[in-house]
Amino acid sequence: MGNAEEFASELKQMREESQKINQRARDNYLEQVSDFSEKVKQMGDEAGSKAKEKAKEVIDKAGDYIKKNPQKSALIGVGIGIGLGVVLGVLARRK
Repeated sequence: MGNAEEFASELKQMREESQKINQRARDNYLEQVSDFSEKVKQMGDEAGSKAKEKAKEVIDKAGDYIKKNPQKSALIGVGIGIGLGVVLGVLARRK
């Protein structure tokens, strides 16, 4: 019976150690997922910030161009409007 009790005791110790290892692995996994999630969020924030800056820059350049060339800008706007009108008219007639 001594061997059976010794085996049961070792089995219990192994089970407890297994649970500890499992818990450490789980904690490590959750920490890594949290870190990864934070990095992805930061990258998204940086990308969004850069996109906003780029859009603002394009809008500012367009505004400067319009101020420097008002007649040319008006003609370009009219041309785009006519072009879109023709395209939409053709699409509307197809249906």
